[in-house]
Amino acid sequence: MLFKFTVKSKTGAAVKRIEALEAKLADAANLNKHVGMGFARTLQKHFKALDKRPNRRGWRRLGFWRGIAAATSFLSADEKGATVSISGVEGPKFAAKVFGATVKPKGGKKYLAIPAIASRYGVMPSTLPEGELEFRRTRKGGLLGKIRADGTMTVHYWLVKSATIPRDANALPTTDAVLEDAKKSINTYLKKR
Repeated sequence: MLFKFTVKSKTGAAVKRIEALEAKLADAANLNKHVGMGFARTLQKHFKALDKRPNRRGWRRLGFWRGIAAATSFLSADEKGATVSISGVEGPKFAAKVFGATVKPKGGKKYLAIPAIASRYGVMPSTLPEGELEFRRTRKGGLLGKIRADGTMTVHYWLVKSATIPRDANALPTTDAVLEDAKKSINTYLKKR
């Protein structure tokens, strides 16, 4: 039982109302279900608000946080608590924002491609026609770009062996926002017949 209270009353209707509230509060699994569903909504609302932030470089937004919001859902609840999930490929992306991460290339690739110009943001070099960009090696990786007539290069991507994603202090909603929404969920649950 999550709550314990004692009330003394002499009127019949008030006692019945208190007993009904006590029964609802004693059903911990159902209460946790409502709180868990409310928490999933709180996270989705927070992620959608984050998606409205401008890109750090001023480039177009790709909907990163909107994707995290769409992948967030209530899974289950029991007497002990509730489970909310951020599923699919969005889970590890979200974890990298919450805790920070070092990303390395996968699938036999040597480098990560970091866009150097706005038109390449969200475009993988492997999706471009072969021969469109040329490679130049550097001490720390390489460059992909177009060679000008004078031999210089317009860089489209920096190629690196790893990239560090810093922790985003705003990735999760504040404790106050979570508590406020939890109170609303509990009140809504208690008012249900």
